[in-house]
Amino acid sequence: MQRGKRFRTKRLWHNTKAWSYVGSALVLAGIVVSFSTGKVLFIVIPIIVLFAGYVMAYLRDRGNECQYIVDERGLWLRTTGTDLRAGFDEIIDASLVDRSASRDYIRQFVLDDEEKQVTREREQTFVRFCSVDIGLRSFTFGLGRRLIDRMPNSKDDLVLLRLSGGRHLVLSPQYNQDLVETLTRALVAQRGRTDSVSG
Repeated sequence: MQRGKRFRTKRLWHNTKAWSYVGSALVLAGIVVSFSTGKVLFIVIPIIVLFAGYVMAYLRDRGNECQYIVDERGLWLRTTGTDLRAGFDEIIDASLVDRSASRDYIRQFVLDDEEKQVTREREQTFVRFCSVDIGLRSFTFGLGRRLIDRMPNSKDDLVLLRLSGGRHLVLSPQYNQDLVETLTRALVAQRGRTDSVSG
C-alpha cells in the first residue's frame, strides 16, 4: 500500500453541459420548423443529433481517472496503464492555471506541422494525467470551446507541474490549492535538508 498524501482528480463535465445548451436549442428549433411545415422529420433529426452529441461529450468529459500521491520521495502520478514517479530533485515547481491558460501554454511547446498525428501525441503527453478536457481539440470549430471557457466553473484552477528536462504536465486535482501547497512545502523541506547536508 503506497503511503503519502493522496489527491483524486476532479470531474467538471464541461462538454456535456455545453452540449445541453446547444442540443436543446437544436431540438427547439426542430419543433418550431416541424409545426410550421407539418413534417416530423425536423424533430427526429435534432433528437438524433442531440443523442449523438451527448455520447461524444460524455466520452470527452469522462477522461482518465488519475491519482496523485505526494510522499517522502516525491510525486507519484497514476492513471490507467501509465505511472510516473517524479522525485523532488526533478520537480521545479507547481502552480495554479486555468483551462484557457493551460491550453495556450501547451501550444507554446507544440507547433502545428505537417505531421498532425505527431502534434496530437505531443499534446497528449502534457495532459495524460489530467481528467479535464482543456479544449485542445474542438468538433465545433471552436464555438463549443469558447462557450465552455465562459462557463462560471471553467475558471476552476488546474495545476501546471514543471519538471526537469523541459517536461510539463497539466494536472486536475480535486483540491488544486492543497496539492500546490503540499508540493511546495515538501520541496522547501527537501531543499533545506539538501543544503544542510552539503553545508
